[in-house]
Amino acid sequence: AHGVRRFTEDIDVLVEAEAVDRLLAAARTAFREIAREPATGAPGQIRLRARKPLPREDVYIDILVPVDAAEAWALAGSVRAKALGRKVDVVSPEALVALKLRAHMSDPESADGLKHRSAAITLHRRGRVDVAALRRFVVSDAALARALDRALAAPRPKGRISLGRR
Repeated sequence: AHGVRRFTEDIDVLVEAEAVDRLLAAARTAFREIAREPATGAPGQIRLRARKPLPREDVYIDILVPVDAAEAWALAGSVRAKALGRKVDVVSPEALVALKLRAHMSDPESADGLKHRSAAITLHRRGRVDVAALRRFVVSDAALARALDRALAAPRPKGRISLGRR
């Protein structure tokens, strides 16, 4: 939706706690619940999988109830975009950068952590991020503000990136 393509094994859907039951009821015919955290009580995350086999690899749907300020900001500031040929509400580019940097910070040396950081940098470089708005949000989180500063200062790659195939 924001011009950065990458393979994903799941689609994260942020949902207000009050709307989870309604969403699950609507999805029940096409999806089945395969995991829930926590196992009892109000859910923080619910993983869904298609009931019928899909033509390609299955993609999980993760229903997430915002658990912190970044996720609440992402849900509250959603924007209308075109994704997969449909108009949908998605997180703003600014919130996506914050979420990607936060995911990177949780495991900075892993391949997934580096992919998250790369996605944040790419969003910024495509000129789709209101950096001033993003800085206003991260000012209350010193570690996230430092991660943003490092991402914005990252040098551009030189030459072409080879994937090892010709």
